Amino acid sequence: MRRVTYFPYLVLLTFLFFLLSLPDLYTKKVRHCVIASVSPPWALFSTVKNSAMSFLTLPTIHQHKSLDSKQKNQELERENSQLLSQLDNMREWLLNEDRIEEQLTRLKALATKEEQDPFWKSFFQRRIKETLHVLQLHIKSLPAKVVYREPSSWSSFLWINVGESSNRALGKIVIAKNSPVVIGNALVGLVEDVYTSSSRVRLITDSNLVPSVRVARGYQQNQLLLGQIETLSYMLEKRKDLFASPQEEQIVLDSLHRLQAKLKSTDRDLYLAKGELHGSSNPLWRSRTNRLHGIGFNYDFADEEGPSRDLRTGKPSQGLHHGDGLAIIQKGDVLITTGLDGIFPAGLQVAYITHVDNLREGACSYEIEAKSVVESLHDLSLVSVLPPTEFAK
Repeated sequence: MRRVTYFPYLVLLTFLFFLLSLPDLYTKKVRHCVIASVSPPWALFSTVKNSAMSFLTLPTIHQHKSLDSKQKNQELERENSQLLSQLDNMREWLLNEDRIEEQLTRLKALATKEEQDPFWKSFFQRRIKETLHVLQLHIKSLPAKVVYREPSSWSSFLWINVGESSNRALGKIVIAKNSPVVIGNALVGLVEDVYTSSSRVRLITDSNLVPSVRVARGYQQNQLLLGQIETLSYMLEKRKDLFASPQEEQIVLDSLHRLQAKLKSTDRDLYLAKGELHGSSNPLWRSRTNRLHGIGFNYDFADEEGPSRDLRTGKPSQGLHHGDGLAIIQKGDVLITTGLDGIFPAGLQVAYITHVDNLREGACSYEIEAKSVVESLHDLSLVSVLPPTEFAK
């Protein structure tokens, strides 16, 4: 009778235990090496695959003659899809420059308003200082390409193709631990680990990333709507088949233009409740949600933006201030960074509120649900990295 030996199993268990016991520093280095070695072949494979598919789908002259209208339409749709994908990539590369121009325009408008409206002078001075700081960060920012995302932590991390070598090439530190990662003026996440040619980014949908935010009601809301309306107007102008007549098309476009003009007329924000935001962090598999949770939202202490306000009525709680009640937080409000956490600069857009929980008995703050202002958060390809706070000056 053959003797059963358990020695191989013991060796395997010992090896697995050793792997699980490795410090986090070593496991991150191993992960970085694997990703660095896999990313170039994977990118090459994707390029070859797309080229092969394009070559195989190119019809010959004889096939062109025999294709019916349905097949031709399918071919055109496929080609249009490829072109749209390329245009999206180009648009994202140019997005950072567009946002810099947007910040410059905003800065000029604020300077003009400061001179024209002495009553709001201090408000505009704060916005000028805030906008100027964000503009300086954008000028120093570095574009990066997303090279890898783990399916098991899709909502928590991604890897980008810049690292310590990028800093050496620039002659300054931009990519470092705690460097904010953005798309335009919208927050995406934070650089957590930096390696030679890549970095790992923790996304705002991860539960362990908790930026300090506050409600902005007015200009910031209008800016988000303006972006969506401009995109809608552009698409409608290209889709004339959606309208029964040119008159109907003109009516719709005129309505959108009037709405744009109305939204542009607001240049001030109400800065209200402050709190913290964190992600739902579903690391089990690829999550398609960008839902965020907020806690501790109140306006208990006066600041430079206004007096403290009652939690329920929104009325100023100090005897020296009089005024009508104003909801300190409500559905549709935009949440922006405050800068109080010492990591994220003030003024970055983070999310918009989708739900405000009812106050529980004895509660001293609101809890909310919100959604990231970046609609494509789970399909990112290009981002921008801002220098961390300690190197931004």
